[in-house]
Amino acid sequence: MRFRLCPLPFMMGSREENEKKKCEMATDLDTALDFAGAGKYQVFHCALMVSTLGASILEMIGCSFLLPLAACDLQLSDHLRGIITSIPNIGIILTAPLWGPIADAMGRKPVLIVSTLLSGIIGLMAAFMPNLTSFALCKFAGSLFLSCPSSLGFAFAGELMPRKRRDMAVLICNASLMLIASLCPILAWIVFTIDWEHNNIFIKPWRILTVAYAVPLILSALWMTQTKESPKFLMMKSKEKEALKVLAHVYSFNTGRRPDEYKVTSLKKEDNADQVDGEAIKVAKTSATALLKPPHVKWLLLLGFLMLGLFSLLNGLFLFTPHTINKMMTKLPNETVSICYSLNQPDNVTHTVTCIDSISYDTFKITVITALFYGAIVMAVSLSPLSKKTLLVGMYTLVSAACVVSVITRNRFVAGVSMSTLELTALGIGPLNAYAVQIFPTSLRGSAVGAVMMFGRVGSMLGANMAGIFLARGCEYTFYAFAALIALCAALSFLLPNDSKPASKSEKTSL
Repeated sequence: MRFRLCPLPFMMGSREENEKKKCEMATDLDTALDFAGAGKYQVFHCALMVSTLGASILEMIGCSFLLPLAACDLQLSDHLRGIITSIPNIGIILTAPLWGPIADAMGRKPVLIVSTLLSGIIGLMAAFMPNLTSFALCKFAGSLFLSCPSSLGFAFAGELMPRKRRDMAVLICNASLMLIASLCPILAWIVFTIDWEHNNIFIKPWRILTVAYAVPLILSALWMTQTKESPKFLMMKSKEKEALKVLAHVYSFNTGRRPDEYKVTSLKKEDNADQVDGEAIKVAKTSATALLKPPHVKWLLLLGFLMLGLFSLLNGLFLFTPHTINKMMTKLPNETVSICYSLNQPDNVTHTVTCIDSISYDTFKITVITALFYGAIVMAVSLSPLSKKTLLVGMYTLVSAACVVSVITRNRFVAGVSMSTLELTALGIGPLNAYAVQIFPTSLRGSAVGAVMMFGRVGSMLGANMAGIFLARGCEYTFYAFAALIALCAALSFLLPNDSKPASKSEKTSL
């Protein structure tokens, strides 16, 4: 940081006295953010990013409540249910590598506004589609844009936070998303308890619910017009004046003072910025190769497999929870039966889909209460001092046991609560990403985190399709297979290093 000399007191006139209050200061961006402070603007900005990320989650997991009610109108068979459920993840996998460079070239704010708005509009159009093919095409087209708001929001939230508050802000945003995810069954409950018949015109509730899941994306895009562009992006594009205006606005919003009272008058780049940019290009070209070489490849495969197992359950079997619980509550209500018997699939026999026009009250009661309860647990544990390894081993073990309990119990409510426990796999996302940051050297961290998350996206696609196909052919074997997979993840978690273990010398010097 460097300061320019201010006039001495005896040399000042009235103009100089005013300028004394704002001695010119040139500093780097992180220090300038510290001077802008962390206050009301950051709360506003983080709330906006959480709403955007949360709207993306609602659109992604909303199919779990839409499909049980749309099966009749869309003529949806069980073996296609997994494909339709996995469509958002397919689109995200295809476009994930594209949105980062686009945001770096055009800016965070405009790219987020356009992608969020388009995904919301296309999702809204899906509510009016007459058949399964057109509905699936709309969902797929919307998912191509959904990748941006579902990931870029975290980066945008961090870029307007001072250094000391950055990690905590991102952590709180991540934990808050679990509570927002509980809105999925709550919205479904509200929609399905309202009579949508008016003047002998009846609108299918699943179409209203499709609208309800898409509208938050549109509202978030409109709200995003009120935020400012990332000063980090502006500095990257050599727009120092625009970056200073953003920082002065943040300062004014936080303190209630005039923007011209902001102390920083110029921003400087790091002296080695051009050199770093050049090295970054070289690293980007070689990082993929370096990750596939010892000693990094073993950690990449381990973390990737753990993330694949996690998402195969969270975005796979767990998304069938409302459909499964609803069948269990509505079929043979006077008999004590297991989940698989209620699905009418005790053996490997394909059956015809039975149309159900409503979701039972008990289904909503279980899903809403457990979503709120487990969401609060995820937030509390995410902010707890438990070690990452302890958290992962405990989570995988508990969820594996819940899979077994779900399939063997003949109590409907116990089975419903056990299946809802699968939501706790969300506890592992943060620790696994934190391990990727801890284990890999700085030059490989970005690529490593991206690769580990890509394993997770593939797991989502595989898990949803496997659950959709095999639940219709071998229900019990499907639950036991997922339980075995998660138990294996629990065992492999013991191979992870302790939280305090530093990177090995070979890892630091291998590049």
